[in-house]
Amino acid sequence: MKDKALGSFETIGFIPALTGADAALKSAGVKLLGCRYVGSGLVSVLLSGDVSSVKVAVESGCSAAVQVGTVTSQSVIARTADGLDGVIDDRLKGQKNSPKRARIAKLKSAPRSSKKGASEKNIELNSQSLTSMSVVKLRELARQFPGIPLDRRKIRSARKDELIDAISNEYQKNKE
Repeated sequence: MKDKALGSFETIGFIPALTGADAALKSAGVKLLGCRYVGSGLVSVLLSGDVSSVKVAVESGCSAAVQVGTVTSQSVIARTADGLDGVIDDRLKGQKNSPKRARIAKLKSAPRSSKKGASEKNIELNSQSLTSMSVVKLRELARQFPGIPLDRRKIRSARKDELIDAISNEYQKNKE
């Protein structure tokens, strides 16, 4: 990527990013390095090529994305430094094997517990052990209880105290 320009724009949501990337690729001779989910709904589009083409592509991509959503930022770096291509490549490769994706794959491949839930695994759940767990761990644990009164969407947005209450109540039911 040495002596090439790097252009990027960031949108809120995938649809504006997709629309912008399409317009950017159609407007100039640039290469799409990738679209990256940043978090909190932000999606970055990365483009590479010669300076004038990248400037045109970023401008047309942003104008197309604004028609269907919101563009939060845009940038063009005229000549990238030697080490920058390694950072970009690592980020794009890391997206496919991110810790979040690995955790999701692990959860999908993990066998679901039976009706008795965590009590069959000889895990002693008390208020102290639950409060010491992170919210992520509590959400994973809550998904293992088949009779928990929270559906997947509610588990995903539940606060720590709500998760602790739901898990301890279901644990007590299964224990009896």
